[in-house]
Amino acid sequence: MKKSLSVILSTAMALSVFSSVAFGAKADDFSDLKDLDAATKAKFDSMIQAGIFDGVEEGRFGLKDKMNRAQFAKVAALVFELKSNATTSSFTDVKPTSVDPANGYALPYIEALRVAGLTDGKEEGKYVPAGDVTKEELATFLVRGLGKESEALAKPGVSDQTVSGWAKGYVQMAQELKLFDTPAGQPFNGSTPATRDLLVTASYQAQQVVNASKKLSVTEAKATGIKKVSVKFNREVDTTKATLALKRGSAAVATDVVWAEDKKSAELTLKDVKIIDGTYSVTLSGVDSSTVDKSTAEFQATDEKVTSIDFLNTSDSIAYGKKVGIKIKASNQYGENASFSASNYTVFTSNVENSLKKNEDGTLVLTLKVDDRDSSGRSLNGLTQGMGVIPVNIFNNDSRVAKDKTFKVNVAPYATKLELSDVVYSNNSKTLANVGETATVNLYQYDQFGNIISDVDAGNISSTPNVIVTPYEKGLTVSEKTFEKVVFSLTEKASSSAEYTATIYAGASSATTKLSVKSNKFAKKVEFGDFSGSLSAGDGEKFLPINVFDESGNALTAQEIVDNADIIKVNSSVEGVSLQLTGENKGKIRIAGIPATLENGYMNISVSIIAPGVNSYVNKNFKIDKARIADSLSVATESKQKAIAGAETDLILKVKDQNGEVVNSVTNGDYSIQVTTEGTNSGIKLVNKDASALTPTYNNTKFEDFNKGFTIQTEPGATGTIKVVTKLLKNGAEIDSVTREVTIAKADEKLTYNVAAVSDLFAILDNASAPAADKANAYDSKMGRSVTIEAKDAAGKTVAVPSNFITGVSSSDNTVVKAVYADNAGKAKLVGNKAGTANVVVTFKTASGESSDQTLAVKVKNDAVAVASLTSKSAKKYVNDVYTTMELKAKDNYGIEYAYDANIAAIDTNVIEKYDAFLGIRFSISGIVTKANGTDNGVSLGSNGTLNIGNDVIEFTLKATAPNGTSTTTLVTK
Repeated sequence: MKKSLSVILSTAMALSVFSSVAFGAKADDFSDLKDLDAATKAKFDSMIQAGIFDGVEEGRFGLKDKMNRAQFAKVAALVFELKSNATTSSFTDVKPTSVDPANGYALPYIEALRVAGLTDGKEEGKYVPAGDVTKEELATFLVRGLGKESEALAKPGVSDQTVSGWAKGYVQMAQELKLFDTPAGQPFNGSTPATRDLLVTASYQAQQVVNASKKLSVTEAKATGIKKVSVKFNREVDTTKATLALKRGSAAVATDVVWAEDKKSAELTLKDVKIIDGTYSVTLSGVDSSTVDKSTAEFQATDEKVTSIDFLNTSDSIAYGKKVGIKIKASNQYGENASFSASNYTVFTSNVENSLKKNEDGTLVLTLKVDDRDSSGRSLNGLTQGMGVIPVNIFNNDSRVAKDKTFKVNVAPYATKLELSDVVYSNNSKTLANVGETATVNLYQYDQFGNIISDVDAGNISSTPNVIVTPYEKGLTVSEKTFEKVVFSLTEKASSSAEYTATIYAGASSATTKLSVKSNKFAKKVEFGDFSGSLSAGDGEKFLPINVFDESGNALTAQEIVDNADIIKVNSSVEGVSLQLTGENKGKIRIAGIPATLENGYMNISVSIIAPGVNSYVNKNFKIDKARIADSLSVATESKQKAIAGAETDLILKVKDQNGEVVNSVTNGDYSIQVTTEGTNSGIKLVNKDASALTPTYNNTKFEDFNKGFTIQTEPGATGTIKVVTKLLKNGAEIDSVTREVTIAKADEKLTYNVAAVSDLFAILDNASAPAADKANAYDSKMGRSVTIEAKDAAGKTVAVPSNFITGVSSSDNTVVKAVYADNAGKAKLVGNKAGTANVVVTFKTASGESSDQTLAVKVKNDAVAVASLTSKSAKKYVNDVYTTMELKAKDNYGIEYAYDANIAAIDTNVIEKYDAFLGIRFSISGIVTKANGTDNGVSLGSNGTLNIGNDVIEFTLKATAPNGTSTTTLVTK
């Protein structure tokens, strides 16, 4: 090769190549490539499967062999798609294979390089095909092939004395492009011969450089089956981002997508339908559109049709049997077994009785009653053993494709061979994963002429086959065995994913098949979960979370952890530590109580999974703090600092321990809380949050009641200020306190009022499904919205406003927004009637006794009501209806919340049940746990939400689900 090479290539040249080896070949097929690391092996796989490289001899790649110039010519021509049909060369030393068996194969490749201007030889008129290619020459070829020569010539070049002066810029460019992996500080050794491993990795990286600059295109899409579409691309696709969508015309077609290993093609499998006549398109999305040239490819498809019918048995003899099965393949235009049912075919068999059925594998079986004798032995069809012929004609009723064959009647049948169908899994996948799933294998026993023998013709052969499965897996059992099939069942979770061999013996024949079993939801790994709380001496029941994972790394749910309880072992240095099996905390580690003697010490807990092939163990020491004390008071909900007489405002406080955790009680009786009020006022009082009279003191066992909070109530005409003082005491001495004041706004105080904006309403009153009560009394409609008045003082602080300050409300269009005023309550509601927008004017009182008004625009929509969220208690004791048992709350897409109401006696007037026509929430029951040997184990749901459980039921899971799939669950205990 001369030092002044010329190229006519550009960066747009494709590096995809045609293959000279089998596409299935891989690095592992060569003895000297098996020990490569995974990343390097992947590069070799890519170049070998693309046909750019093959071995130097059978089973050997020649990893460290020197690369001669003939080999390089082939690789370069394939990489850069340089083609030539030359049979003679312009170089005097390049001869055909007949003259130069070692290097003659490279003649067309060498000529392709010369024509493209990549080389004009090594010496004058000579190419020197057997000569070496140096590393710096390889760098130069690849840099120029990538269109980077001008950049290389502008480089200062590597400061490496092992590289020739003319090549320094090329080597620097090649290293920047990562074509070569030269460790820092190590010489490049440019004049040393390049080996084949270097040629593979460098050309692979060059291919990646070109791909990165080449825009992605969908090059082809075509139907390859009645439910299969093949898609090809001009380069690798980022499959982590890319999505493929199939359409027929403008209608979307649901598919499953499987990408090829090389990421240059994909196969789409239609989920619900098969391909029919029409124009289809496949569209690529998800990747950066600026990197895509052509994102869509179209193809024309036709309805499935039968194109050929073939008898699968070549023999023209048929046994003299009562039920002789002849296998037939009806192929469609894709070469698949046609999907049409047996009724789509017509069969003529002269006067021989026949029936046609379709096997699960898609083939057809034509059953002939050859031996058709009455009780006296007289043949009803004229056939006798060894005598007669049966002409068979079968055709497809639509395409009229037909096949004829004449069979000669021979002797009685006897079984000679057993064949098994492909395994059919009940879950439509390729493995058994969950308890209760099955795998079915159909048995085909053949007679001496190659036709299917039936149990009535099998003679002394047992109709029940024997089955042996290896290796042994406790949960993989044979649930059904007949002459025609064997059914395998998964009766318990498999401890490990594995492939099992099933050997089936029928008569003197046997056959084997493989069964795939996946370990699913079987505990394989355990770890302690995040515990944000604290453990203190004297604590009662505590629960610690654990995380348990299956073989695939999926986290198990609480119930799934409990399902694995027989292999999850918990041990502790303290008694009363175990895995919680029921209730709200199921699946966690339960600590029954922490001894007071452990104060400032540690307790040890270990969790292990003990099962065949599993070895997971965790151990942890947990610090035990001092016994909990009441340490501080914190404000959870702030009261308003000001209020208009007649308003009320809440103040919610919490007791916290020394760890900052809210406590409902402490064991130390020295602690108590005192609540008092001070200030000069009239008509202001402090009450408990439930409106009962104020509880002034709380001992150490009553902190839960204190934590519920208080309400500051003011009467119309109230004046002055109330100061609420709460003190946390120890032996009567104050250790913390919270003080809050609420002042009644003066009549002449300047306040700014505002009517709160009203969110969009649903057109409930015009809806045919609206409850009759809503139409009769719109004010009570849950789908309406209350009108509220807001106020702020001169400092911008919010002022509590009485709920009865509204004096009137009206709508500009009652056919759109119905404005309803509750005269006695001083409140107003807006309810949607028809879709549209209306102006609503609201009049209201002010603290000074004056009146004011404000107008706001209100929009009504007719978009269907849908459940946006569902919430419920995670665990609850049983009540006799689902709503109060779950404490169910639903919020719709309009933001309206529908909550259970334990005070409503009649279930059918419960707000969630009342709006069932819009919410459509339904309930299901699972995970019923009963007493041992219990008989009254039923749990039933009434149509209106009533719930009845048997006396022996311990717990169950109640699930509420909306039509859009939104759901919530509650663990119900008795």
